[in-house]
Amino acid sequence: MAEKTDLKILYVEDEADLRERIAIVLKMHFATVLTAANGREGLEIFLRERPDIVVTDVRMPLMDGLEMTQALGEYAPGTPVILCTAFTETTYLLEAIELGVAAYVRKPLDCRELISVISRAALPILQQKELTLSRQGEQASLELLLGGSSAIQESIRQAQLIAQSDFSLLIQGETGVGKSHLASIIHGLSRRRQAQFITVTLSALPETLAESQLFGHLKGSFTGALATTRGLFEEANGGTLFLDDVDCASPVIQAKLLHAVESKQFYPVGGVQPVSVDTRIISASNRDLLQEVQKGRFREDLFYRLGETVITLPPLRHRGEDILLLARRFLGDISRELDRIPPRITSEAALLLNQHPWHGNVRELKSTMKRAALFAGESISAKELAGIMTVIDREGEKESASAVQSLEELKRDAVKQALAATGGKKMEAARILDVDYSSFKRMLDRYGI
Repeated sequence: MAEKTDLKILYVEDEADLRERIAIVLKMHFATVLTAANGREGLEIFLRERPDIVVTDVRMPLMDGLEMTQALGEYAPGTPVILCTAFTETTYLLEAIELGVAAYVRKPLDCRELISVISRAALPILQQKELTLSRQGEQASLELLLGGSSAIQESIRQAQLIAQSDFSLLIQGETGVGKSHLASIIHGLSRRRQAQFITVTLSALPETLAESQLFGHLKGSFTGALATTRGLFEEANGGTLFLDDVDCASPVIQAKLLHAVESKQFYPVGGVQPVSVDTRIISASNRDLLQEVQKGRFREDLFYRLGETVITLPPLRHRGEDILLLARRFLGDISRELDRIPPRITSEAALLLNQHPWHGNVRELKSTMKRAALFAGESISAKELAGIMTVIDREGEKESASAVQSLEELKRDAVKQALAATGGKKMEAARILDVDYSSFKRMLDRYGI
């Protein structure tokens, strides 16, 4: 037997035998079926149970079907009402049309027709239920990934809304708050999720390479252009291109970005034919771009093109409830990679986590918990955690010589622990320590490992 549809149906019929027989059939197809013997009883049940759809006879004692329909229009105007009628009562039918009933079913009732009519009337209700469940699932997923504090809730709400559109998005916030992470989540929630999500960090690209990287080039268009190469705008066609550190784009690149975003076309370096793309743009900056516009360092027209919507992620120090939640998630992630049980964070260590300023935000917390997972036994104490944290004065003063020496010892031990945990695999160890491979090799040389 097919799975029942998740609907609550109210069936109102004054003939007891017919009411019982039809109710049995309805219960075979729908999750909940309520019955009433007349309109007055039906209205009472409706107000108490709030069914999704009402199926009712027309002529009944105490309150007929049309009177009940009129009352439902006042209490719950969006509820579909299906009338069961012999189709000979013209006056009733005209009144029913004025009341906006959803459908009619001829009596004597054909059960297959009745089920079909109810299913058609229920389609918008089922779609709304699916949308609600989807949004609830997205909310829970986003809270797990980003946190559930009041400070982050507005960002989560905006992310859910913007994900379903193709609007350009600008994400702002301090370094390390998770701008690239949020961008990838929004791509994953969008209709473009099956296509590519490509990231380019503009601060890492010299201007001479930025244009070619973004828009591609033709063979022979400049010295060293040995082959025609597609740019990232074209690679991300149908998907999302994430422009990190967009405030670092030069005036020339800003002008070319504006043209590409406005017209959805661009010219490769050395090309005379435009290339059309359907690429969504998400940008990020750790500066307030509007202030950059006011200072003349960023194009105003490009700001409004990239920032059709703007999400500003709050710093971790303003999200106290999220610190422990994220710390445990990071511990769990790295512990699974190390094939071990996640260590417990003691109450004193949790207090220390909440008191730390986290100037590096989520990135600093993640790095700290990765190192903690390497050193900890069954639990992480406040003393162990304090030894891992790098405390830097808010004004950026250098640490004392003893603190630097202690930090160097800690780094050397962390490298050894990471190599031991990965069986000597250097690239795996570098990933666990959250450093790039070239930096990791320099650490090996420096510490003589």
